[in-house]
Amino acid sequence: MAGKSEDESSATPARSEDEALIARVQAGDQTALGVLFDRYSRLVISIGSRILRDPGEAQELAQDVFLQVYRKCGLFDPCRGSFRAWLIKIASRRAFDRREYLNLHRFYDDRNLDDFVDVIQAACDVEYQATVSQGEAALRKAFQQLSQKQQTTLELYFFEGYTLREISQRINEPLGNARHYYYRALERLRATIEKDSPRGD
Repeated sequence: MAGKSEDESSATPARSEDEALIARVQAGDQTALGVLFDRYSRLVISIGSRILRDPGEAQELAQDVFLQVYRKCGLFDPCRGSFRAWLIKIASRRAFDRREYLNLHRFYDDRNLDDFVDVIQAACDVEYQATVSQGEAALRKAFQQLSQKQQTTLELYFFEGYTLREISQRINEPLGNARHYYYRALERLRATIEKDSPRGD
């Protein structure tokens, strides 16, 4: 019975410690950044591995993310959430930027629905690593319930590296329609994840 209460009581001190460390980083302390790197680099690498599907790219992502943390540390506001949540947002955005670049340069060869589920789940929920197993079945079902053009639009965008303008030409639809398919599809998948994800904190 002590185990659970200890876990719960450790959450607040850990957050306070993170906030103290990022405050030191904001003051120019690179040693504090090293402490945060040691504490969270595995988390960032796991996000990178899941989104980028390549160990080397995931390792490079970790270096890039913590460089970004150092450069943008002044933007962190503890009143808006924990350092961990802020870091996950940065890591997710940087990973997706990199994935889009790699897609455009035909880095990926083998693509399947399992991979697609992982990527969309990550895109729609920055805290996905805590809920990925629970939400997969619902997400897969939601994807299958999208219209054919919505499915095709997401597949072409995420896995073939096409822009929305190029997709509109491939599906013989105006650009506005392609944008509509893309955003409506992501909205439906995001709603599925939010509905099925457990609420923490």
